[in-house]
Amino acid sequence: MPSNSRISDQKKTKVLELRATGLSYNKIAKETKVSRSSVIKIIKSQERADIKEGMIRQSTDNPLPDDTIDAKVKKPCINPRLIIIHFDEIENDAKCIVRPGLNYPRGMNLKVKRVLESEEPLYRLIKI
Repeated sequence: MPSNSRISDQKKTKVLELRATGLSYNKIAKETKVSRSSVIKIIKSQERADIKEGMIRQSTDNPLPDDTIDAKVKKPCINPRLIIIHFDEIENDAKCIVRPGLNYPRGMNLKVKRVLESEEPLYRLIKI
């Protein structure tokens, strides 16, 4: 496919639907006849848009649990699946599990949930 051609919104929607069913990038590319790199760009672009809108694992059918905690991003970790978060009401920092490859700038407000009780607590990102 030439690099200057545009991919229709219908194809983009189909790519996203197929990815939601769990298909790999290669299988989506074969089925939609869109290059693998374009498939990846479409999916990553949608993920970034979802992050900006605060729609991570959220829907009207699944409201935030009562045990969520407000936190802020302090800094990234070496592990791309983790970030260091800070709580305004608690002086300690903690690690938080996030989706790798997405941008979590310092100071960004998050909603997190504690998932591991230990000496070093671990949290999971619920909503941005």
